[in-house]
Amino acid sequence: MSHPLWKSVTQLENRAGVLHFEGCDVRLLAKEFGTPLYVYSESRIRSNYRRLVEAYQKEYPNTKVYYAIKANSNPALVKILASEGAGADASCIQEIQIAKLAGIPTEDILYSGIYNSNQELRDAVSEHVKLNIEDISQLDRLEQIHVPTFLCFRVNPGIASSGSEGLIFAGPDAKFGIIERDIEKAYKKAKELGVQKFGIHMMTGSNILEPSYFEEVVEKLLDIAGPMAKKLQITFDFIDIGGSLGVPMHPDQKELDIEKVAKAVVKKLRQKLIQYDMGEPLLLLEPGRYLLSDAGILLSHVTSIKESHKKFIGLDAGMQTLLRPALYDAYHHIVYANDVNAICDEKVHVVGQVCENTDILAKDRLLPSHISVGDLLAIFNAGAYGFCMSSQYNNRPRPAEVLVTKGKAELIRERESFAHLIQSVRIPKHL
Repeated sequence: MSHPLWKSVTQLENRAGVLHFEGCDVRLLAKEFGTPLYVYSESRIRSNYRRLVEAYQKEYPNTKVYYAIKANSNPALVKILASEGAGADASCIQEIQIAKLAGIPTEDILYSGIYNSNQELRDAVSEHVKLNIEDISQLDRLEQIHVPTFLCFRVNPGIASSGSEGLIFAGPDAKFGIIERDIEKAYKKAKELGVQKFGIHMMTGSNILEPSYFEEVVEKLLDIAGPMAKKLQITFDFIDIGGSLGVPMHPDQKELDIEKVAKAVVKKLRQKLIQYDMGEPLLLLEPGRYLLSDAGILLSHVTSIKESHKKFIGLDAGMQTLLRPALYDAYHHIVYANDVNAICDEKVHVVGQVCENTDILAKDRLLPSHISVGDLLAIFNAGAYGFCMSSQYNNRPRPAEVLVTKGKAELIRERESFAHLIQSVRIPKHL
């Protein structure tokens, strides 16, 4: 009999004690492709996208989702979202190229690079995508390169929130966006330079599970945009409210009620659009984590067990594979994939093989006491900010990535080898 193991992720199943992911026995995946191994569910990616789009378009039909490619840039996964109708939020020139490779039309790509060099501004212009810049100094330099007919500015609205990891992208200490006192100056200069169409954007925090927050920040953004649009006599083609949609990382956390969020956000949006006579601009969302996080898991074999001041379970995955626990003290749920029915009766530290004491994937985590070398663990919510933040630190090649679809698995990124570590190295002949 099959039982879902994690929230509403029906693709994660307990089949007679063995973990399956979209119909695939994870033990067989580990045997075929090796570990550490990132595995993604195609159907979960699609269902996450459809749930979000349907919730918002039901309330405000003129809504579109631009996937934040930084969350997971594997072109195969971006192509899945492109086939669903997603646009792209690109944080660098290479992400523009990935979006195009995945089949996303140029007109549906928004470039939101920060602290751009002149070359990056030139490259973004040459790609013919929409530009979203976050400082007036970039507009000054863009004036010398090319003034586009469309331009968007990222606003730092001065308010922010975050999930437990403390990822805050607005407020006085944030390096992002134009502060409220300067934003009118930016739009005024852009209009004077000949810009004809405008967007406005904000991104204030990450992985937020409090529904009321989203309504609050939308109200703040429109209270900035509305009076400014009237004063400068400009219109906004789109209102971009960013991402921030949270997913539960801990068993005690509840999933975000996306329908409730959409209703509250759109209600406030419509009120403000009417108040400031702004028409019905396109509403843009830029989720990354919400679409990919729970659609991916990381499989890793136990390599060593040490009884010390604490019990350490060593894995072939570590901070070079999944950086988030070391970087943010982020929680990722871990299950014993060989027997998910086993009783978790012992607190252990789950660690990697990197020579850093911060290489800890889980602290004092309850797992079965009989775990042995060679057993398989599965780390949940690894679909976003997993592989894309991995490295070759300690000269450990990066893992493979696999897509599972209706019980079948396909390799979408080869495992690196020693050759990959040295392929760009050049040793001078005199050495």
